Amino acid sequence: MRELSLHILDLVENAVKAGASVVTVSVFQIRGLGLLEVAVEDNGKGLEVPQDVATDPFYTTSTLKKTGLGLSLFKGGVERSGGSMVLSTSPLGGLSVRATMPMTHVDRSPLGDLAGTLFSVVCANPELELVCRLRVDGREIEVTRSAVGKKRDMKTENGIAVAKAYYEKIREGMNTLDITQ
Repeated sequence: MRELSLHILDLVENAVKAGASVVTVSVFQIRGLGLLEVAVEDNGKGLEVPQDVATDPFYTTSTLKKTGLGLSLFKGGVERSGGSMVLSTSPLGGLSVRATMPMTHVDRSPLGDLAGTLFSVVCANPELELVCRLRVDGREIEVTRSAVGKKRDMKTENGIAVAKAYYEKIREGMNTLDITQ
């Protein structure tokens, strides 16, 4: 995959398939150290196999396919850019996937359209509590699907309107923090 946001989409979709009702997507930039950290954490059923098995392209929990390329492709891309990826138990109780990589490495994939990616997640999963944390150095912005819905005073959960407002808040946060693509 050419963009980190597409890997994030794959991780969120996996979390939903694992029964998650809450998913947190974090994008942190530590400019003084030249690092980018991307994390996806959920409250799903977690990982039932060791990290090396989960990142094997021929391992999958799906009965519909014979390969599980998502984690292995993400790990390969992160490692090609001089970074590392760790799978662990999330503070939410499910899986935590955390990748750290140099921001300026020539092989680092661009972040891509994070707001657009998360917009599609909110549209397809209106019941999912999707949290997006953006941090550059010490400044942080957090956008939650539920808070956006409440702020819009939605009497009925209009998925598209909530998703659009969620998208706009993330774009605003990225612009405010000057997130490097």
